[in-house]
Amino acid sequence: MTKNTAKIKSGIRSLSNKPYEIISGTVVPGSVDVTALTVSVQASDDSEPIEGVMLNAVTDESNGVILFPADGSNVIIGSIDGPGEWGLIKASELTKVIITIENVTCEMDNSQVSIQNGNVLFNISDSVFKVNTASESLYQLLKDCFTYLSVLTVTTPSGTSGVPVNVADFDNLLTRINNLLAV
Repeated sequence: MTKNTAKIKSGIRSLSNKPYEIISGTVVPGSVDVTALTVSVQASDDSEPIEGVMLNAVTDESNGVILFPADGSNVIIGSIDGPGEWGLIKASELTKVIITIENVTCEMDNSQVSIQNGNVLFNISDSVFKVNTASESLYQLLKDCFTYLSVLTVTTPSGTSGVPVNVADFDNLLTRINNLLAV
């Protein structure tokens, strides 16, 4: 046996003892399970689809990065914890991403980004944004403020004043708030 043959045999023996495998394939259309956080992948070698591929990069379900691949996208999956434990490593196209670190969650797709820290929510869509806490909404706060200002009356020595002469300006501000903020 030559020195090269011995190296090749040693390398093959070493690979066969490793409890991991990396393969490529495509996402089976309709197989993304947003509840179980899994997907089915049709391996490139046309063998049976691999079901239950984990989308969460961290095994602790409360923290981590979750990648949601698009139907039919090219993916690379790996089995690093032994046979049958597959996880998504790479995808050619994503439809959604969720990142969670303790009580902070950032979720994004092709139309919005949402960041939640406990009871505080900040959401940016393609047309408006939203800022809420557990008990308040920036939209409602500003809307109430300009509504109250538009009907403001003041008691004077000669009686109660009328509504402000610039009430149309306040109505215009309400329209602009509706265009900028979401409920």
